[in-house]
Amino acid sequence: MTHQSPAEFLSWSQEIAPIASAASTATNGNGVDMQGWSGVLFVLNLGATDGTVDMKAQRDDNSSFSSATDITGAAITQVTATGDNKLYMLDVWRPSERYVRAVVTTGAGATADQLGVTAIRYRGTGRFPISQHSSVAELVKVRDDD
Repeated sequence: MTHQSPAEFLSWSQEIAPIASAASTATNGNGVDMQGWSGVLFVLNLGATDGTVDMKAQRDDNSSFSSATDITGAAITQVTATGDNKLYMLDVWRPSERYVRAVVTTGAGATADQLGVTAIRYRGTGRFPISQHSSVAELVKVRDDD
């Protein structure tokens, strides 16, 4: 029996590479092209934080996000300093424009907040398995049924 890994039918990429985000800073994600995909799940991996953290999604018809607009309702509940070391997910289904990105904003705090965002596109059409984004370095598949 063959095994199909989620990495073979989902498209993974680093939306925001792991960073130490200074207080009161907005960080725009790289953005994903939604052509041929139904949805994208942004996963905020939040490390140590002592301020607030917000994440929202924006859309645009241009890959440069020159006229980006916020997607109504596409925002997580503001994370407080006690919400660190957790995952926060924002799912955008069938966006009305071709490109979507995450935007993470940190509030005032004494130290930088540790964070990164992964984008996972799903329900794709076309040929499988798909090619992963260049930010995906390796996929190791193991069958261990001794």
